[in-house]
Amino acid sequence: MSDTKPRSAFMNWLYELLAVLAISYWVGSLFIQTIGTVIALCCLPSKLAVLYLAWQVLEVVRPVGPTPKLVERFLKFSVQSATRYFSLKVICEDQDAIQHGQTYVVGLEPHSALPTALPMMFNRFCEVLPSPLRDIKILATSVAFYMPATKHLWWGLGIRPIDKRSFGDLLKAKNSVVLVPGGLSECMIMKKGQEAMYLRKRLGFVKLALQHGAHLLPAFAFGQSDTYSWYRPGPPLVPVRVVDAVRKVLGFVPLTMWGRFGTPVPHKVPMMVVFGKPIVLPKLDDPSQDEIKKYLNLYITAIEGLCERYKHQAGYGDTIFKVL
Repeated sequence: MSDTKPRSAFMNWLYELLAVLAISYWVGSLFIQTIGTVIALCCLPSKLAVLYLAWQVLEVVRPVGPTPKLVERFLKFSVQSATRYFSLKVICEDQDAIQHGQTYVVGLEPHSALPTALPMMFNRFCEVLPSPLRDIKILATSVAFYMPATKHLWWGLGIRPIDKRSFGDLLKAKNSVVLVPGGLSECMIMKKGQEAMYLRKRLGFVKLALQHGAHLLPAFAFGQSDTYSWYRPGPPLVPVRVVDAVRKVLGFVPLTMWGRFGTPVPHKVPMMVVFGKPIVLPKLDDPSQDEIKKYLNLYITAIEGLCERYKHQAGYGDTIFKVL
């Protein structure tokens, strides 16, 4: 007979509150830091503003080190809380084919306003992730590594800057990686009721996978696009080319995002992540364009198949899925 006493109603409420705050931290901290930096710049040469900006710079250049145990506990609590909050369901079409000892490049689609599935499930704390992927590294925009409140936490969760050097070094060390191949460009073509994936020109991730003999693993996150509402500046107020130019300079699309009640708390929607069958790639030191395009097309076909086969089960039967 267990001696564990059930939590009181107040403790249950407090636990759920802490869980929501932990989930919201990832987005809320980005908002707060961005607003804080803008305010500090506007208040220069105030001493307080100078101190704040100096702290930002020092934290950015401070090397990352081992993750403290307290931070590890927070990361685990945040990830497991998010899994419950979104009622995360994971489907693997051929789980036995995802093997230990093999390096994978997981191509997760779509990007959405924010790819919330990345930090939520691609890490060592997520119990529903296939075990061969538990040590996977997430490749994400380097902008977040210039924000001290997220830099060290992201690193502890296994997130790395998405650049060619980091990508190649991880694969060379036999680390599996996950990324959104369509990237920020998908934020420029998002529409309500539609999932548009910008993939046909994305040759780079396939080339690196071929050069290191890593297999491609297609994946799609249903429900992710509904976790945050968003507004993207555009015509007639702002020309598309201006928004795209800002994206290229800043490294992110200038979206306005909000969750429940206009806060960083994400909308509570069910999420279903589906993994297709691995696409076996040969190891080619110098693959040709035709070889790269061949495997990119196999990946695109696999992603389109996942969307078609699972959209009704996930509750998105009326959504338009297309690859650009």
